[in-house]
Amino acid sequence: MKIPKISLFLFLIPSLALMLIFGVYPIIYNVFLSLKDVNLISYIRGTAQYIGFSNYREILGDPLFWKALSNTAIFTVISIVLQMVLGFLLALLFNREFPLKGLLQALVMIPWVMPIMVSGSFFRWFLSDNGFLNNFLLALNWIKEPVRWITTEKMAIYSLTAVNVWLGIPFNFILLYTGMQQIPEELYESSEIDGATGWQKVVYITLPMLKPVVIATFILGCILTFKVFDLVWIVTKGGPGGASHLLSTFSYSLAFDRFQFGKSAAVLVLMQIIVVLFIGFSNRMKWEER
Repeated sequence: MKIPKISLFLFLIPSLALMLIFGVYPIIYNVFLSLKDVNLISYIRGTAQYIGFSNYREILGDPLFWKALSNTAIFTVISIVLQMVLGFLLALLFNREFPLKGLLQALVMIPWVMPIMVSGSFFRWFLSDNGFLNNFLLALNWIKEPVRWITTEKMAIYSLTAVNVWLGIPFNFILLYTGMQQIPEELYESSEIDGATGWQKVVYITLPMLKPVVIATFILGCILTFKVFDLVWIVTKGGPGGASHLLSTFSYSLAFDRFQFGKSAAVLVLMQIIVVLFIGFSNRMKWEER
């Protein structure tokens, strides 16, 4: 008995309902929230007034917002470049057989499987003024006094970026390594007959064949890195003096430190706009390549 098409669409209702409730509705509600003067008192009493784009004007006039935007750009660009380069080099290394390969692969994946709370707490101690890193460098006489890795405005964001690079390498490695496994071995054998060197095989075979995986890894990595919150909040909480705030932590601070929910929502809307523009640009580039 043939099932009517309308009956098949009924099976989509639960998924559509969940998507609307937990996906679309929060986004729409956040946009409306960003257009109101919402603080703790007005939120509890339900007396928040519509103020149009005032929240956006105040946010765009706040130097801390531009600092958070600059930090987010630095954090994202450096993280993505180093994670992809190091992940690619590791994938090349493990794309051949050698002793203890399985054990070393497991060790490489440790940062990815470790809970972020554990990683963040460890690096907060590791990079503190009296932490392991400074004590180790002092013991070797490589430094004269402790380096303030996460307690100075200039160093904090770069220290956090270095930690994020370490955490994100396994993600890039596993995607690129899986992609390399799909490249036919016959291509490498043919190139060897033609006298191709190791790096020539990488440049003319591995990279072109891996291009779709590289693009997908790049897009996913950018989105995941752009919205990082927990690592920064655990290690520095955006400090010192807001110097290491990302847009995500800045929005959280506005909401739960200052109770300026409308401004916090405005920052989130701006983040959504940036992500949508980035995805649209990425998709356009992919279509132009085709």
